[in-house]
Amino acid sequence: MREHPSGVLATAAAAGRVFGGPRTFPWVMLAIAAGAGLLDHAWTASAAPWPFIVALCAFGMPHGAADWTVSARLSGRSGAWSRLAGFAGYLAMMLASLAVIMWQPGVAALLFLLLTVFHFGMADATAVLADDDGPVARWGLVLGRGLLLLSTAFASHPEEAWEPFARIGAALSPSASPWQPGIAVLRDLAAVGVAAGAALAACSAVARIRAGHAREAALDLAEHALVATLAAAADPLFAVGCFFLGVHAFRHSRRLACTRCVIEAPHAQSSQGRPAAPRPGLLGRLLRVHVASLPLMWPTAACLAVLCWLIGGADARTLADASIAFYMITTLPHHLLGLRLPGPDMPPAKRAA
Repeated sequence: MREHPSGVLATAAAAGRVFGGPRTFPWVMLAIAAGAGLLDHAWTASAAPWPFIVALCAFGMPHGAADWTVSARLSGRSGAWSRLAGFAGYLAMMLASLAVIMWQPGVAALLFLLLTVFHFGMADATAVLADDDGPVARWGLVLGRGLLLLSTAFASHPEEAWEPFARIGAALSPSASPWQPGIAVLRDLAAVGVAAGAALAACSAVARIRAGHAREAALDLAEHALVATLAAAADPLFAVGCFFLGVHAFRHSRRLACTRCVIEAPHAQSSQGRPAAPRPGLLGRLLRVHVASLPLMWPTAACLAVLCWLIGGADARTLADASIAFYMITTLPHHLLGLRLPGPDMPPAKRAA
């Protein structure tokens, strides 16, 4: 029997409601990845580059490449030259980050990891509305989430976790033997980070309970446990790649898809006296985020090709390492631009009044 188009639309809408929440899709990804690590750590090591490779096309790289459009719409710029002028600060920070990597790649890697703790954690806190429950709830979740992911990975597998940064430093630094932190030091620092992350996650949960959101606090703790299990059981590159693809980049893309001033064209926002066109569901708006990323994806592809050539390979692992090098260059301006984003004002991420 041929399904009526309205039935197809209803099915798509239902799927959007189920997987459009801030937790469902990330939890599915975390559970599958953590289960793979518990069942066969060696398999996750062999598959480690692939989450980063998938992320080049879905959620991962696009959520950052959309910054060209996001920057223009937040500043009200139109026209190629005006947009380029508005993006100049972003490009300058990329060049500054590259300079630090070439000068002191070990220091740059540690700074990048520290920034990633905040960047990943802040996106999660916003997605699950911990921002609304006070500073302890927010910052406890921010730091707890980031530390439980990265510190657990380094505490469990320090050599494997540092390997991409060692390879990037050797490729991009002019120094014959660039400085790197000792593996034992990394392990010890990571162990402290795990303990601090667990304590901060508990503080956040208590603060959310006191704010009247006990259910959300319990869900936060369950998610922390999933993240820590993934980081401890799986290869660190696989663990971070799965979190990046299925949690962070998905949630950031969802936020963009639910922010009217970003997802709607300026003429659509300012039109008056005309009936508003029906807005697409979440899946359609997520597709719009990916379309908005296309102008910046072409120069990104060229940069990745150069990075692969410098690192010295054309295999999957080299492409994953080149992706990490590119994120080291771009995360600072991407994070600062994200701080300018208004709160989501479209369903399903619209805040309750």
